Amino acid sequence: MFVENQIYMKKIFTLLLIFSLSFQLSAKEGMWLPHLIAQLNYSDMQRMGLQISAEEIYSANKSSLKDAVVHFNGGCTGELISGKGLLLTNHHCGYSQIQSHSTLENNYLEDGFWAMSQEEELANPNLYAAIIREIKDVSNLILKGTTAEMDGATRDSIIEMNARALLETVKAEQPGLEFDLKDFFFGNQFLLISKVLYTDVRLVGAPPSSIGKYGKDTDNWMWPRHTGDFSLFRVYADANNQPADYSEDNQPYVPAQHLKVSVAGVREGDFTMVYGFPGSTNQYLPASEVANTVNEYNPFRISIRDKILMVLDRKMRADEAASLKYASKFARISNSWKRWKGEILGIERTNALEVLKEEEALFKQMCGAIPELNSEKDLVAEMDALYAKRVPVNMERYAYIEVGYYGIEAFRHVLGYSKLIELAEAGDEEALKNEAERMIKRMEGFQKNYDQELDRLVAINTLPIYLETIKTKPGPVVSKLQQKGSDKWVEAISDYFKDAPYFKEDFVTNLRKNPAKMAKKIAEDDIYSLSLEMYEHFFEVLNPATTTINLEIEVLQARYVRALQRAFPKKSFYPDANSTLRVSYGKVMPYEARDAVNYSAQTTLSGVMEKYVPGDYEFDLPAKLIELYENKDYGPYGENGKMPVCFVATNHTTGGNSGSPALNANGELIGLNFDRAWDGVMSDMYFDPSICRNVMVDLRYVLFIIDKLGGAGYLVDEMDIATVHPSESKTVKTDEAKSMAEPVKEGSQG
Repeated sequence: MFVENQIYMKKIFTLLLIFSLSFQLSAKEGMWLPHLIAQLNYSDMQRMGLQISAEEIYSANKSSLKDAVVHFNGGCTGELISGKGLLLTNHHCGYSQIQSHSTLENNYLEDGFWAMSQEEELANPNLYAAIIREIKDVSNLILKGTTAEMDGATRDSIIEMNARALLETVKAEQPGLEFDLKDFFFGNQFLLISKVLYTDVRLVGAPPSSIGKYGKDTDNWMWPRHTGDFSLFRVYADANNQPADYSEDNQPYVPAQHLKVSVAGVREGDFTMVYGFPGSTNQYLPASEVANTVNEYNPFRISIRDKILMVLDRKMRADEAASLKYASKFARISNSWKRWKGEILGIERTNALEVLKEEEALFKQMCGAIPELNSEKDLVAEMDALYAKRVPVNMERYAYIEVGYYGIEAFRHVLGYSKLIELAEAGDEEALKNEAERMIKRMEGFQKNYDQELDRLVAINTLPIYLETIKTKPGPVVSKLQQKGSDKWVEAISDYFKDAPYFKEDFVTNLRKNPAKMAKKIAEDDIYSLSLEMYEHFFEVLNPATTTINLEIEVLQARYVRALQRAFPKKSFYPDANSTLRVSYGKVMPYEARDAVNYSAQTTLSGVMEKYVPGDYEFDLPAKLIELYENKDYGPYGENGKMPVCFVATNHTTGGNSGSPALNANGELIGLNFDRAWDGVMSDMYFDPSICRNVMVDLRYVLFIIDKLGGAGYLVDEMDIATVHPSESKTVKTDEAKSMAEPVKEGSQG
């Protein structure tokens, strides 16, 4: 027995050693829960260079860096950078607010905007900033009454009941707070997150889009990058510093803590920490599902968007009016299209599938070597089977999303007439008349940025893909088209657009004159009938078909993560991103993108000028920025004759991290996260620090634009400025910083 135990322990030790070696490349990956930093990550962060305490990063009992990090309108991150509620986020995060205040006379998107006093700051209805109060583990309360053996539906119903009871209790006890209950590790853990919502958030400043969106589609997801992607807002509160809706009586919010801003810059190898609200990742997928993504889903979706973008590009190059109408739509469609391509390249380049399969083999060996985990050794195979079962239905879902939603604009638009048809059938004349007027306004807005011929070409190129893909219970309209044969589809689709009532010159007149008659005509129209059937098929057939499989997958994924944690107890595991507050950490590092293609970690204003194309949609520049460059007038923000613009590091980020503060070893603000480098965008599924890089605008460039280009130096005066690199660890206030810093001039890239 003694010998058997020795052999058993030796086997365990060997497997653990192999496992730890296999994971050492990804040791710095992760989006970590801040309240667990002290337990899980702090010693590692210290070894990498962190100089502040874990409690300074997150504390439930006193102010900490978490009090300066803001969830900006639920989709981005922002940070408080002064004692007067000054908030910094990305230009693309504040874009809709900047756009809403822009007019032909005051085009803030084109010219930029700088409030020269608090009285000039602009209110934004429906914009909010959320600040986390506390993160509390409530897993025992939420999981009470559940067992690991339960089926997914039963377990979910118990969890839902427990969650409802808990939320009712805490909301009654603390009515001034908002609460989110979030699950982690596929429902193995539950955290209750309390937060304060501030609803008076005003626009303070933004650079022109030629800086804030410099490079637009061409540079999106790319490195080197030269974008000044930032905007400034201010959070306001009532006389008691409490949340309040907009009022002229409100005062700038005084935060429990705001970030110090560093002009000391970054050096290769510097410790960096990104603090924000990443949206969604899938880090615990089996190799088979990663393979499905890069071999099935991504290529399929890319192929459809290839056709859409081809049609749009051809028309936009030939027609200036179409170019203006479709610039934003083209960018929206190309964004994910480009990322999906990058995911495929990254997975292939890093040999990710093979690495994941090796890790799964090790997991199976560990389960076989540990008696209490023996029943879990075939978990990966069970997950593989379910993910494979889901592939054909998912392909159908993606066919609708890409063709019926993102692709053919008319199909999405005509669904809006459903209520008009319902009211006509009900005979409610007054409500019908009001709905007709609403639809007329909607149609006018739609037509303003719509090209019928272009949309017909998109339909001709993409609808056949949908018709070829749909196999699960197709409706009668789709079935009829499928039976016609593919050689008849182009003609049929063209007839749809030719006969549709929405595109007739007298449509608005007739809709206003006799809405009941037009409602009947719309209900009988081929575009409406097909679009409605596709929509209903998606929600009533395809979604339920995947829901059943997804519940089974969720149960297995939860078991898999639990088994991983038990099999490798010395490894720290982080949960997938789910729009909750997280910390990721890494270092400022260059990287080799491809063979013999090596990228530095920092870009400068010289690179901005190298890309400059006068009058170009993506690479034009404000005359004043060119003048500042030519005069080498960088104020105290340049370094060694250069004006830093952007830099990259190995922090693990994703969507939602836009606007997140990038902090140095002292917890000082050095950058503003806004993108990832294309070579490593597969990091949502598989993180490899050799090529995964997050892209940040350097805070020195932000301050330079605010002060020297925007002329709003008073905003810099609000900030606490650190002028010394963390290795020297000295922080001084703004006035001292300005007196110490001498203007520098930029030399050539050389």
